Amino acid sequence: MVDAAAPGKPLPRKWSWRVPTIVLIPFYLMLAGFLLRYAVYWRTSDHWGFTEYLRALCVYDCNAYERLALYGYEGRPSGFDKGDANNWAFFPLFSILSWASAKVTGVSVLVAGSVLANLITVWAAVVAWPLFEGKLRAYFLFCFFLFVGPVSYYYTTPYTEGLFLLLTVAALVLLKQRDYIAAGFTGAFMTATRSTGLILVFAILIQALTDHRKDGGTVRSFIAGIFRRTDLMLAIALVPVGLCCLALYLYVHSGQYIGVDGRGDALAFVHIQRAWGRAFQNPFGNLWLALSGQYKSGWTWSIGTELAFGLAAIGGLVLSLVMAIRKQWAWAVFTAFGVLLPLSTNTYSMIRFVSGLAPVLILGALMLARWKWLFYVSLAVFLILDVLLLPTWIARTYYLM
Repeated sequence: MVDAAAPGKPLPRKWSWRVPTIVLIPFYLMLAGFLLRYAVYWRTSDHWGFTEYLRALCVYDCNAYERLALYGYEGRPSGFDKGDANNWAFFPLFSILSWASAKVTGVSVLVAGSVLANLITVWAAVVAWPLFEGKLRAYFLFCFFLFVGPVSYYYTTPYTEGLFLLLTVAALVLLKQRDYIAAGFTGAFMTATRSTGLILVFAILIQALTDHRKDGGTVRSFIAGIFRRTDLMLAIALVPVGLCCLALYLYVHSGQYIGVDGRGDALAFVHIQRAWGRAFQNPFGNLWLALSGQYKSGWTWSIGTELAFGLAAIGGLVLSLVMAIRKQWAWAVFTAFGVLLPLSTNTYSMIRFVSGLAPVLILGALMLARWKWLFYVSLAVFLILDVLLLPTWIARTYYLM
């Protein structure tokens, strides 16, 4: 006969390994999205090879990031569509990670980058959980959009969107915790991923001001004492480190090809974008051209590429206004500048730029998940669009680029 445990003494707990729901949701949706798109690809192309599938989805900038991982930055401008551009415009962090993953695993850069993009996006979803304040339905919709949504290709192919999303939500969570220095350190990686990472500087300042006022301070006292805030000064100084490293490298690298007396161009990543017609202009003028250009020859119900890009920009700006109304000032500033900065060159790829902004995706999920009926309708629409737009993506349609 086994003796009973002594009164008041707790029984030993059996160890069990449990994965939190917030991890399982994005992980299972990642697998579901992959299987869905793979099945659609196999059905429409009659090809079933895994590498063939990844190659079909690797279009436009994906090829540039792959080439950057394989060969580094190129020499004199010669590549891409018109022969007057090269990969100086592309920031290196994701390609470095893809190259390292390929070296460690022994697989191709394409396979390594594709798997890495998916896993990074899962990680981004998990890190973003504190920003949903316990609203699981909105979190599920957010994850569903990333992996089974109309622009899931940005987050599941070797593009920088997943990595930039991860770094952005990490910075926003750190700002929520008032850890400005860690947020600035995260910003250094953001500026090594995309130039728009620089706008985190404004988000840090706005969040610090908001926190200062919550503690009873005023705008005047914040401005008067800002240079004595060593934590803020360090955080702001850390953000552009990634971009400065790239600028220094390109100064040396470009000097071998286009330099005068050995001097290169530290801003080569900006200047080379003229090959894609990008030059700084009035962003609202660019927006008006995109919205009105389609109707110069008469009214039409169709939505052309430029109009779609213009509507995406408007959507991002409207959501930034909603964030301001909700007093999410750091989010609002980050989103507004995240739209206006690329819009100041032209409207090209605005769907991609807007859907790559973490506050836009999070607020959108919170709004769509507010009512159950809208939540389920959104799931159905996302799923249908993901399937229907796959051939459009593979066909390299400018509409989604």
